[in-house]
Amino acid sequence: MITTSPPSYHITQPVVFLPGTLCDERVFMPCWQYLDIPYQAYVPLQWADDLEQMLALGNDRLDYFDQPVHLVGYSMGGYIAALIALATPNKIASLTLLSSSGQALPSGELNQRKTLLSAIQQAKFKGMNDKQIATMLHANNRDNSTIINVIRAMEQDLGMPVLASQMTATSQRKDLLAQLAKCEFPIHFITGEQDHLVTTTHLNTAQQQIKASTSKVIADAAHMLPLEQPLKLAEYLHGLLENG
Repeated sequence: MITTSPPSYHITQPVVFLPGTLCDERVFMPCWQYLDIPYQAYVPLQWADDLEQMLALGNDRLDYFDQPVHLVGYSMGGYIAALIALATPNKIASLTLLSSSGQALPSGELNQRKTLLSAIQQAKFKGMNDKQIATMLHANNRDNSTIINVIRAMEQDLGMPVLASQMTATSQRKDLLAQLAKCEFPIHFITGEQDHLVTTTHLNTAQQQIKASTSKVIADAAHMLPLEQPLKLAEYLHGLLENG
């Protein structure tokens, strides 16, 4: 019986990955299986209690390497990655924001977060229901038990205290586009076609302000892009980070 190995995309420069809200390394693992990155690090944002600690963890991982790194941040991790890149531009080879726009959160989302935070503090919120998870997935993936099980496992293992800390630390986000537009390193935006949190409108706004940036919409994915389309994401990241 002939078996075929999954494709492996080699990236020679260091790459540092940052996860999203209530996510850990498991959000990247399906994508990592298609990538060959000898110099790779992961920032465990779930260890942090506040924004200062998140930035410290990120800077610690940058110091693993003697050369500039490619920062790849997913969702909340994209915002943290952008802050780190702005503070240490000499250490950055490129900045890639997955399902993240570098912009402030809209008022509607902020209000939802305040309501959720209050529910967590009153022990009224125990975790996402099926409908809430479905809103983060492409219509084709809403019955995908493999993806859903990863989301639920991360939520259960990290817990509501981590969610509360992360929302408190990152809800009042500044719009970073004007600052990012002044940076000399390449900036890339990637989102899923059905992502209702980071839409093509967000990407168009970002590209209007950061003329040299690139943007990519990946089909058959929504906000949980790294879990929904890991092979497409790995292939695209290889093209960006290895081939320029």
